[in-house]
Amino acid sequence: MTTIILTVLFLLQIISFYFIALLNMKISKYKGMEDKQEQMIKEIENSFSAYIAEIKDENDRLLHELKEQNNYSSEKKEVISIAKKEISSASNEESQSLIISRPLVSKQKAASSYVQSSNLPEKEIPITLKEKVLYYSEEGKNPTEIAKLLQIGKTEVELFLKFQD
Repeated sequence: MTTIILTVLFLLQIISFYFIALLNMKISKYKGMEDKQEQMIKEIENSFSAYIAEIKDENDRLLHELKEQNNYSSEKKEVISIAKKEISSASNEESQSLIISRPLVSKQKAASSYVQSSNLPEKEIPITLKEKVLYYSEEGKNPTEIAKLLQIGKTEVELFLKFQD
């Protein structure tokens, strides 16, 4: 009787060691997956920080260009005001002779060009930035060219193209 009990206990102990080894393998497998996930999280954080740094640089560049453009536009306004003063100081006869000396287009030519332009199929004009990016992409331009044309960042163009409807 004791031999049967000892044999059963021995078998139960072997089965319990088997289950312990099996559980240990599953735990190590999950730890490996957890390490991979932590590594992926670090990579994602690094890529986001790189995108943020790139966007910040592009924003700084944009602010710099806007400041330069404001300086340019103030200079342009000064030139326009000077030109207006010169025009207003010109005599009425000179301004009338300038108006009369312009070549006139015949009514027939204007009407025919109007008819031709109305017969052309109307192409949708892109309004939003996303539409413009997709329009230029359909024309075969690469993201770098599109970014230069629209004066936005290359990353922004790539995101528009990646997440298009």
